[in-house]
Amino acid sequence: MDAQRLQLKIYVTPDSARAVDPEAFIGVFHRWIKERVLGELLVDVANYLHVPKGPGVVLIGHGADYFMDQGEGRLGLLYNRKRAGPPPADRLADLVRRTLHAALLLEREPALGGKVRFGSGELLFRINDRLAASNRDATFQALKPELEALGSRVFAGRAELARVGAAKDLFSVRLKSAAHDSLTTLLERMGGPPGPDGTLSA
Repeated sequence: MDAQRLQLKIYVTPDSARAVDPEAFIGVFHRWIKERVLGELLVDVANYLHVPKGPGVVLIGHGADYFMDQGEGRLGLLYNRKRAGPPPADRLADLVRRTLHAALLLEREPALGGKVRFGSGELLFRINDRLAASNRDATFQALKPELEALGSRVFAGRAELARVGAAKDLFSVRLKSAAHDSLTTLLERMGGPPGPDGTLSA
């Protein structure tokens, strides 16, 4: 994957969306900064909960941000890589591993009281760079082999891919699977969580 500014969103279950107060993520993310929970440089928390279907609560980092995003009217964790990450061949796997790892931490977060659960059969992939990747069928066809391979690895089988959104939107592809394995299983397939310093082993 040549593009660098990549995003991945995993959605909370409908029951979780109803049960959790999004403001609870503000305190959780502040603690993650203080305790270096993710092992990477995180600097601040921003609250956009006043924006309808907006970015929600954002954990701002140097190389990447973590959103409890309310876009599409669906609450979910969105990982946003904004600076140069790993080599092109490793970027998609890195994207998935970091997203799943943070999602698992939220599911296990004591302050959330077990209210947060993520669905494991749907992911939204985006490229946050309209110049590098316009949201058109030609872009989808060019990137489809890489995304199909990613979906097959994550879901241990064929995933259904569909380009979504209008031409003016970020390039977006929804990956879906009928299987609903645990997040732990999905993360193991991708190589496991980052180390304590935030690095990813092969």
